Amino acid sequence: MCGDYTMPKTGLTSEKIKEKALQIAEEKIRYYGFEKFRLTDIAKELKISQAALYNHFPDKAALLDAISERWLVQMDNTLELITKQELPPRELIVKWFLKYHELKKEKVLKDPELYKSFNMAAELLKPFIIQHLDSLNQQLLMLVQKAIATGEIRAESPEYLVRLLFEATVSFHHPRMVLDHKDEYREGLLRKLVEVMLEGLHDTERNQ
Repeated sequence: MCGDYTMPKTGLTSEKIKEKALQIAEEKIRYYGFEKFRLTDIAKELKISQAALYNHFPDKAALLDAISERWLVQMDNTLELITKQELPPRELIVKWFLKYHELKKEKVLKDPELYKSFNMAAELLKPFIIQHLDSLNQQLLMLVQKAIATGEIRAESPEYLVRLLFEATVSFHHPRMVLDHKDEYREGLLRKLVEVMLEGLHDTERNQ
């Protein structure tokens, strides 16, 4: 049975059980690796039956996905805050990409095992990954449209420009490539790349 009820043995609501299961799973994955942790260990630590835990996570993959999804939602929220700052849109676009890269790199350095799980989900393009990518696309599109409206850049198709920016910076945010370059300092290169692209679009506007 699911729903917001109180478990008699733990005194925790269904939502609290789910949250604590995620927290415990993250700790065990950090310590043992995502391939070795078991749902039975989590149920035992929560003092609930395996069946009760299965109400929330029918299998190990579902729990791993929930951990990755929670992280991506946090990332989306962090990046959205940048889009609302009172700065020139061009400056915000650069800042947005730098933060996007920072969040990915920070995760792979601090939580390599959890990042491996996320990388697997990304390669399979699971629904929550697609939702995350859609959120990123909408955020950047909004910034690009603002930059066009203020005359900072010129683009006949904002949607195409967003795609171009993502493609040009792919090595700084693609899960596999972030992992491959995790020990390198590439923030300066990323900043220069985005600034050069936007400056070129600005020059195009001035030369019209």
